Amino acid sequence: MNLVNELEELALATRLKRLSERLSQDVSQIYRESELDFEAKWYLVLELLSREKVMAITEISTALQLSHAAVVQFAEQMLEKELIKAAVDSKDGRRRLLSLTPAGKQMHKKIGPVLKVIKEENRKWLSTASADLLQVLTELEKSLDERSMYKRIKITLLENS
Repeated sequence: MNLVNELEELALATRLKRLSERLSQDVSQIYRESELDFEAKWYLVLELLSREKVMAITEISTALQLSHAAVVQFAEQMLEKELIKAAVDSKDGRRRLLSLTPAGKQMHKKIGPVLKVIKEENRKWLSTASADLLQVLTELEKSLDERSMYKRIKITLLENS
């Protein structure tokens, strides 16, 4: 018995998180086996900083639509690996500005060939589904942007009480 699958809609968030974790763990294992000291969960921060050069944690959080806490956690881990550096904002001492170190820029280059394979394998894997999953995800995200699940549930509970 697979309770999570059996619960269907009630376990949707769990199934999505479980799928995300499987993908992330597999990619991180590929990095390790390729002798790259890098975690899949850091990729978005690395990519964003490679494009934007310097950003505050709150800006990264907003741009990636990740929680502030998650970005802080990733930043601490990446600082420890010396992939990024942090500086205090001269205009606002409370803000930390992050940027790639030379090692971070080099890591971005090193993972490039692996990323090409990941992208191609994701494309092939997604094509095995009966629907365009990326399009479906975009539609679902847009729908939640228009009205969060919290609001949907709250309204229904109020209507039923």
